[in-house]
Amino acid sequence: MATKSDFSSAEWEVLRDAPHLVILAVTVAGASGFFGSIAEALAPSGIINEALQGSNPLLREVCGREEIKSSIESIKELARASGDFANIQAVLRQEAVDKSRTAIGILRKKGSPEDVSVYRDFLIHLGDKVANAAKEGGFLGFGGERVSEHERTLLAELAEAVGMLQA
Repeated sequence: MATKSDFSSAEWEVLRDAPHLVILAVTVAGASGFFGSIAEALAPSGIINEALQGSNPLLREVCGREEIKSSIESIKELARASGDFANIQAVLRQEAVDKSRTAIGILRKKGSPEDVSVYRDFLIHLGDKVANAAKEGGFLGFGGERVSEHERTLLAELAEAVGMLQA
């Protein structure tokens, strides 16, 4: 199984940032409102904790506190350079898909088949968890739908990018 030391700094940055880009891209893809956005932002914490305590060394390192801080700083810079909210949404979406695809490619070259599978499942699980955390388009919790069309489309793009068909 692969660890951080198996990758160049540029490769590691992709592996480190892709999960957080997925989280943010799915969060901003929906229209959950203030409380829904909070629920979506908190949704992946359990999955990250599981990975941090799990048996896969790659995910443990990706989910380490310092790695998360570094990823957040990297993504903040990307968002700052993107301009208005609509452009940030588009940039986060594209970066999430592109970096997820690139991360899987890196792992196919330098990781084990188990690393590829575990990392792929991790990305998809994060996206699903965020998308299902709050209803979209409702008012004060009434009406709306669990996963918006924009979120469904993004999840399908992510599944395709990592070589996993959406169920």
